[in-house]
Amino acid sequence: MRKLVTIRMISEIRPIPNADAIECACVEGWTVVIKKGQFRSGDLCVYFEIDSFLPLSDDRFGFLAGNRITWEDKEGVRLRTVKLRGQISQGLILPLSDFPEIEKVRNQHQGSEVDLRGIDFSGDIHVEKWEAPVPANLAGEIEGALPSFIAKTDQERIQNLPEILECPGSEDNLYEVTVKLDGSSMTVFHNGGKSGVCGRNWQYRETASNSLWRIARRDRLLEALERLGRNIALQGEIIGEGIQGNPEKLRGQEFRLFDVFDIDRYAYLGRTARQEVVTALMEAGATIKEVPYLGEVSLGQFKGEMSEILAFAEGPSLNPATTREGVVFKRLDGKQSFKVISNRYLLKHAYR
Repeated sequence: MRKLVTIRMISEIRPIPNADAIECACVEGWTVVIKKGQFRSGDLCVYFEIDSFLPLSDDRFGFLAGNRITWEDKEGVRLRTVKLRGQISQGLILPLSDFPEIEKVRNQHQGSEVDLRGIDFSGDIHVEKWEAPVPANLAGEIEGALPSFIAKTDQERIQNLPEILECPGSEDNLYEVTVKLDGSSMTVFHNGGKSGVCGRNWQYRETASNSLWRIARRDRLLEALERLGRNIALQGEIIGEGIQGNPEKLRGQEFRLFDVFDIDRYAYLGRTARQEVVTALMEAGATIKEVPYLGEVSLGQFKGEMSEILAFAEGPSLNPATTREGVVFKRLDGKQSFKVISNRYLLKHAYR
């Protein structure tokens, strides 16, 4: 689960060429444009991650009212990736003193070994994660919430995990890399003799109008899972017409697998075990397409530099004429993963 509002330390302040009134603050792996002189290196601050929806009912966010939107019947501001004077800015930082409810928690933990970065304060100040409306053909009659025996597909961004790049010599730093496709989350599961189809947050009943169910039936995913007999969930992205503007320019819609979740172990399978499941399901009659595979990569090639791995995220998508959303890194044993989103893609789609 993404931590939208956290206490962070500003590690560096950088000048922005040809800019007199603004400068760049580095917050771990993130860069944020701020007013010149507003913060100093070493200051603690409250960091709001991109895609945070800040309520304008809170006067502390009133200075952003010029960017107001209405989302789920609420007025607020969605934080996006922007470029100011050539500098990428992602998120918002505000003084800790502006949020006594957060500072109080910090003071309670002074002297302890609690990682304050790991505490998400979004609930304390009513900040929500903005999500695009679900297209009508992906919504439907709700069976219930996403079952608790399945992990939600929500990779952490590399900017929040800078320590991963600090040990390039470790044997654990060999990862498979796949292209992150811009679609909508889809999960098909078999558990205890029962099967189901889910989006990101909900399990849906089968109806003729629901694209998730229609594709699961068309590709014989449910039947193959039943024949396999294991308690697993296939997780991937549904892409194509009517979804996120169809950036891949596909005709129709298709499911692209990126993970297999072992329900009994409550763990993701590593690449080798995942490929064995895919092969078995295809032998059982399923049609399975996976997200594009870019190969195995050692994190050592990025030399500990955030800028290097962000540059690696740029490139073509499934459609070679399309800029990809980014890439996903998964350790070969399946025990760790993260995503690296293309800044070029974020800027291009900033107002979608």
